[in-house]
Amino acid sequence: AGGDYNQDNLEQDVKNYIVERHSLFYTDEGTREIYRDYVRTLVNRVNVFNGRTYRDDPAILAWNLINEPRCETWLIKDCERKLQDWIESESAFVKSLDPNHLVTVGEEGFWSADSPNEYANPTWWAKAMGQNFRLNHMPDSIDFATIHIWPDTWSRPEASFQKSWILEHMEEAEEILGKPLLLEEFGKAVRSAEDTEKRNDVFSAAHELVEDSVRENRALKGSLFWNWETDLIRSPGAYEVNAGDPTFQLIEEHTKRMEELRKQKCAFKCEASKPQVFQLGP
Repeated sequence: AGGDYNQDNLEQDVKNYIVERHSLFYTDEGTREIYRDYVRTLVNRVNVFNGRTYRDDPAILAWNLINEPRCETWLIKDCERKLQDWIESESAFVKSLDPNHLVTVGEEGFWSADSPNEYANPTWWAKAMGQNFRLNHMPDSIDFATIHIWPDTWSRPEASFQKSWILEHMEEAEEILGKPLLLEEFGKAVRSAEDTEKRNDVFSAAHELVEDSVRENRALKGSLFWNWETDLIRSPGAYEVNAGDPTFQLIEEHTKRMEELRKQKCAFKCEASKPQVFQLGP
């Protein structure tokens, strides 16, 4: 029900089956109970390092309901409503189990076909994924909004798009939602030596917008890049960022600047901690 899938060489009936299955994820009661069992297990898991259950653990910043939800309206006409109902019910369910942590959706931030911001979508198909950035983040049980940026997947490598995509969501988060915004996923594939410099440009531009927003008390509060590879759990790929990469140095420098901004913004003594966003759904 989440993320993009490879549609190359798919027969239309197979593609339709996949889309219909996405839709059922949000309405089938058996599927909902499996999801809720998973949530119960996760929020009640005990952290082996500090002995705290996850619902009581301050090392966790927030929960994602699901990664990049899909309910394609080009085939299932009421998919947008199905996804919205699911977000409202399951975010309330998570809050009932864990009132101590923030909850968000975990979506890219697409606007639906009837949205005033439809024009700002990255691709022609984005409006048909069932998402509606504004409505999806409107419920009281959703504490902050998220967006993702994938210049390669979306075939939108231009810096002007990345900037406008972030700024459009910042404006809506401030003026309509009244909630913080997190650039929850972004990255740039590196498949050749020259791609490293392109990735550095993507990261630097994102970092600059985040820092400016925090400095000016605007909605965008932070960013999470994809992905940091370590020898402990290694899954190499075009998006991996390693400690010796030039991009990693940019991340370290950005982190230091953000720490300085944090110190300036604290109205009380802030404890040094590294909270994480955990994903509940697939």
